[in-house]
Amino acid sequence: MGNHPMGYIDPYKGQPGSNEYNFHVILKDSSKTEVYSRIYMDTSVYKTYLLLVDKSFPKSDPSHRERKIYADQTINIYRIGSSGYLNNPVDISGIATDGCWMFKSVKGAINVYSYLSEYQSPYFDQETIVAIQLNDGPIVKFNEENLKQMIGQDVDALEVVNDKKYYKAIKKFNRDMEKAAKK
Repeated sequence: MGNHPMGYIDPYKGQPGSNEYNFHVILKDSSKTEVYSRIYMDTSVYKTYLLLVDKSFPKSDPSHRERKIYADQTINIYRIGSSGYLNNPVDISGIATDGCWMFKSVKGAINVYSYLSEYQSPYFDQETIVAIQLNDGPIVKFNEENLKQMIGQDVDALEVVNDKKYYKAIKKFNRDMEKAAKK
């Protein structure tokens, strides 16, 4: 992940942060573990991690009790969430990259990926966007140039991008594509 594409965001200095969840983790050696943790930011290396606490060690021995699991040590992670519709469970999966897990947070003509597993309103925070994807195309870094390329000829959405309101432009474009598909 490195620096946030639109300017670095440190979730533990009053910026976007993660709630604690029970994550199912598949490590690179294909072993599996469960970790009850929030997603933390290691500001010294600009990578996200989960904190695995082994309660068999005393709190006075943090070097053995606590283990950081970074995204680049995993194949993927997921947690079970609620769809909001009759509390149906849904898998919320994170694709491992060298610096973070990318969670599909907004689905539409332009899919939005966040470094946190919170999704949809009111929990989703646009400051956590790291990547975007047009339909089923490649997932690319979230920046103004890539967003403009995806929006293409949607003049109204492009105008919103030019005002630096990127997430609003994505929502506008997705609504416009949904309306066009219904015609």
